[in-house]
Amino acid sequence: MRMEFIDTHCHINFGQFRDDLSSVITSARKAGVRKFVVPGVDAVTSETAVKLSQKYPGDIIPAVGFHPYEAQRTDPSGAARHLESMLKKCPYAAVGECGLDYHIYKGHEATGKKDAQKFLLETHLRLAIRYGRTATIHCRDAFDDLFDLIDSLPRLPKAVLHCFSGGMRQVRQAEERKLLMGVDGNVTYSKQLAANVRSIPLSNLLLETDSPLLTPVPLRGRRNEPKNLRLVARAVAAIKGVPLPEVAEITGHNSRSMFFAYYG
Repeated sequence: MRMEFIDTHCHINFGQFRDDLSSVITSARKAGVRKFVVPGVDAVTSETAVKLSQKYPGDIIPAVGFHPYEAQRTDPSGAARHLESMLKKCPYAAVGECGLDYHIYKGHEATGKKDAQKFLLETHLRLAIRYGRTATIHCRDAFDDLFDLIDSLPRLPKAVLHCFSGGMRQVRQAEERKLLMGVDGNVTYSKQLAANVRSIPLSNLLLETDSPLLTPVPLRGRRNEPKNLRLVARAVAAIKGVPLPEVAEITGHNSRSMFFAYYG
C-alpha cells in the first residue's frame, strides 16, 4: 500500500506561492502528501483558502479565521460576521488560524492587548462550537489563559493545537480536553519538542508544515512546502521508534476525523 500523508496546516494561500502553486501541489503529491488544510490569518487569506478548496475539491479544506496578531486591527463584531458568512457558504470549512500569542509582549504587561486576543479567540471558538467545525489554534506563551478560556465555554471545542510548543504539563492539559497537537518542521531541530513528542501517543498527533514557515532540517533557510511533510513524518517515526507507514496511517486517520469528515 502506498503511504499517504495529510498536511493539516499549510499557508499555500500566502503570496509566497502565488506564482507556482500548481507545481507546489504537484511536488507534494509526488511526495505522498495528498490532502491539505489551508488556514487563513485574516479576511483576505481566509477567502483565498475557500477559493482554493473550490479549485481542488476534496483535497483542500480551508480554515477561516483571524490570527491573534490581527486582534489590534480587527473589529471583533465585524470579524464574527465575516467568519459566520464564510462558514455558512462553505459547509466543510474549519475555523482558524485563531489563538493567543503573548510572545510578542514578552517583558510587558500588555493586559489590554491580551484581552483583545482572548476576545477574538472566544469569538472563533464559539462559532466553531455553534457550527460543529474543527478549530486550529495558535498558542504561544499563553497556555494558562487558553485553557481557562476553553474551560469557560459551554462545551469543549473540537480543536487542534497548531505547532504545539508546550511542555509535558500542557500535553496533559490538552489531552484532558481532547485536543490534538500539531507537529511541524521544528521537531527536526528542537530537542525539547522532540522529547515531548516522544511522550505523546500518535493517536493525539497531527502532521503540519506551516508552509512557508518552519522549514525542517536539512532544508532550513528555504521556503517551506507541503512536500516537506514527509521529513516531519520521518522525524516523528524516528523519535517514537515506529515505522513510517504507522505514522502515516495513524496521523492520517486523525486528520480525516478532525478535518475531512465534513467534506461532502
